[in-house]
Amino acid sequence: MLNMTIDEIKDDVRFFKIPILFFKLYVDCLSIEEIFLYCLLRDRLELSKKNKAQFSDKHGNLYVIFTIKEVCNIFNCGHDKATKLFRDLEKYGLILRCNQGKGKSSIIYVHDYYYW
Repeated sequence: MLNMTIDEIKDDVRFFKIPILFFKLYVDCLSIEEIFLYCLLRDRLELSKKNKAQFSDKHGNLYVIFTIKEVCNIFNCGHDKATKLFRDLEKYGLILRCNQGKGKSSIIYVHDYYYW
């Protein structure tokens, strides 16, 4: 492995940010998978911000669409495990899922971790 120079570092690569405070608040409550899912939802929220006309409600609140199937694929898990990950995030007030009905995906409001 070779060391990289400043010119070789690519700026187009996205990384997840996990705030240190997040670990202090949730280290005893959430699994690494749940923390990672929250980071994925926060990342998706950044995309919603860029497309706010399409991903905001009538009150201007941003939301994301992130399906159970997507979670199953990312975490290589079953439907029950994916549902549990979402439920645990809801339990700690990190997200709020709202069912749209008629076979549509739920919309997910992602809350800030420091309001817990």
